[in-house]
Amino acid sequence: MSHSFKRNFFWEQSLFVQVNQNLSIADLDPLEMDDFFRILPEYNQNGNVRKLVEALYKHLPYPDKLSGFNYEEAIAAMRDIGILLGSIKRHGHEPIDEVPELDYVLDILSEKTDLPPRDTLLHYSVWNPSGQRMRTYTHFEDEAGLIESVKMAMSPVVKAIYYLVELHNTDVDSEQFAEICHLADNSFKQMVQAIVFAMRKVDTGVFSKHLRFYYDPIKLYGRDYLGPGAVEMPVFIYDHLLWGADCDDEQYYAFQNTYVPYVLPQLRDIYYNYKGRESLSSKVQEALLHNKNSENVMKSAEALRNMFKTLVSFRMPHKRMAEDAYSKQSERATGSGGYSTGILGAIIKMMNDKRHELDCTMKLVGCLNTGNRIAG
Repeated sequence: MSHSFKRNFFWEQSLFVQVNQNLSIADLDPLEMDDFFRILPEYNQNGNVRKLVEALYKHLPYPDKLSGFNYEEAIAAMRDIGILLGSIKRHGHEPIDEVPELDYVLDILSEKTDLPPRDTLLHYSVWNPSGQRMRTYTHFEDEAGLIESVKMAMSPVVKAIYYLVELHNTDVDSEQFAEICHLADNSFKQMVQAIVFAMRKVDTGVFSKHLRFYYDPIKLYGRDYLGPGAVEMPVFIYDHLLWGADCDDEQYYAFQNTYVPYVLPQLRDIYYNYKGRESLSSKVQEALLHNKNSENVMKSAEALRNMFKTLVSFRMPHKRMAEDAYSKQSERATGSGGYSTGILGAIIKMMNDKRHELDCTMKLVGCLNTGNRIAG
């Protein structure tokens, strides 16, 4: 790999800074709630809404303190308030009805962080302390395993997304294209490792019967705001860049647009910048048709095809895990975002259709290794 090739990845330094910032946020306790979170699971087990509401009133920051929070402190404050929001909602109460002052506090924290006016998967995972300080709703070890699995995956997935942005700006007929594909694929493989970790650590029965309902939406400003959920992982942006940017399925775009507000602002920008543009899969197919005899293009196509294979190896077990969890759920059959597990099957079908198009184009130009056909 050439020196100039490495220099193109100007975003790597910002990702390094982001990881360190995540750790700094996890260390913070701006509302002085460390002691409270040791007993919160007991309050939830007993359904003690009165204690939950009392804790919110006790720890909500006064306007002067709130206005003085920097970005990191505002994130940590939203994280800790968010655990109480989910707890109160779990027991059948709207937090804003119980504590009207939340309206002002959540609005200010949202403005300071450029994120929704409640906690997200980011707050619950990468901004959540590890070990004894971890904020959890319950005493179940499965919940800690769930949080750790997301922590394992988040930074690698974001890194893989930035590699895909590089691919959009790299000539398919170059040695660099296949090299960047391999880098993106290796990063995304950590997402596969994370889902395997979650399958080992999180019992789907515990999730469906005890954890799931802490992630329900809350009502604020006349609309619903989603709670932390695995679907807020930016895998959908990875999909978007790889094969979905030029997909015209209305259900698919409605699904994506539901979750775009819950990811980091810079990832939102990537989503909107590439929406409606040529996907990488389409870009490679076009290059194959116009450069049939190029060895670089053929290597690029094979490398991109391997990325589909890795994506399948994540999406299929994730779908099985979700279906298993919700098959054990009697109270409702949809996720916290209002979607059933059927949307996962629909996404897999669209992904496989795009992969099949790539296969057909590779076969047409004579560069498909049929012995390495992707299962799907």
